[in-house]
Amino acid sequence: MAQNNRNKIKKAAVEVISKKGFFNTRMQDIADEAGLAVGTIYNYFSSKDEVLSYIFKNEMQRRMEYMSELKKENLTIKDFLNKFLTRHFSLLAKNPHLGRVLVREKDFSRGEESGKIKEHMNSMIEMLEMIFDIGVKRKEIKAINTHLMAVYFFGSMQGIIEYALTEPEMELLESAPNFILARINDIFI
Repeated sequence: MAQNNRNKIKKAAVEVISKKGFFNTRMQDIADEAGLAVGTIYNYFSSKDEVLSYIFKNEMQRRMEYMSELKKENLTIKDFLNKFLTRHFSLLAKNPHLGRVLVREKDFSRGEESGKIKEHMNSMIEMLEMIFDIGVKRKEIKAINTHLMAVYFFGSMQGIIEYALTEPEMELLESAPNFILARINDIFI
């Protein structure tokens, strides 16, 4: 029941924050969307900042788990990146409200929760860096600054998502994996 309510609150928060923005969203708005009493929400989250942090934590964990699954498949780095990007953009195309929250609201939480959101984002960059390091070790990728490449790769993903979901040009999400891989093609051996 507790996890069910957390997920219900998360889904409602994504919907409301996507439409109203983080600062204009009140806990009451989230409660109304979730069909719960605002007191119930406070049983799970102490603030909307904590709700936002939970959204980021949950979504970054999902992506990290998928990357871990892909690592077990022993794919080439190019195939790994293609599968990861395809799934990532596909998930956001199916849930554009979530995409909007992830790209627009990452900088708007305050205090301790702001640091947690940054940690969640950095964990994705660290995982990408590790993947590029594996590519260098396997001699699938040229000797490059893998940290900078991970930041570039992540930034490309964020930029495309933000543009595609705010304009809206959803078709960009479908072509984004191949486009990004083509832009970084010169790193592959």
